[in-house]
Amino acid sequence: MELNQNAPHELEYIREFLNTWRIPNDTREAIDLLQTEDNIKQFMNKYFHEEFPFHTIEELRGFREDIRMTIEGEGSLQKWLEKYPFHVHIKEDMKGITYEPVYEENVYTKVLNIVLMSIQENVWGRLKACPDCRWVFYDHSRNGSKRWCGMYAGEEGGRACGTIAKVKNYRAKRKGRSGYDI
Repeated sequence: MELNQNAPHELEYIREFLNTWRIPNDTREAIDLLQTEDNIKQFMNKYFHEEFPFHTIEELRGFREDIRMTIEGEGSLQKWLEKYPFHVHIKEDMKGITYEPVYEENVYTKVLNIVLMSIQENVWGRLKACPDCRWVFYDHSRNGSKRWCGMYAGEEGGRACGTIAKVKNYRAKRKGRSGYDI
């Protein structure tokens, strides 16, 4: 079974950016694919087709983690919007808003612009992180209630976090206590 976890349009870049930090199923130890400046430049060239300034690797990793925490409902991007402010422009036809960085464009303003547009288009809330493996996916379900990255492994390296959680919960209930809260 193939899983479609890709996000629409440029929101997919954010999903890919967040998944540069991951927990592989074989080791269950976190790995970070943004270790060097070259890793970061390769990522930018692949998804943005150009390189942007990004200050330090540590700052970029902190930015990525703050976006992830926001998706998980435990954080805010307010400090980043204050550090990298935008001018807001109303389109001439009055059918939309555009955002332009106040200062130089960099990877932070590029990503924040995508986040702001996703919020405006009401698709931001469908970008979710699995509570088990923290893999970021786009929820394509009709009612937007998907919680787990997958119920089936789906592909090589895939993890059936939803099935694993339900089995764990079922077994715990049979013993008289609950494991996961579903």
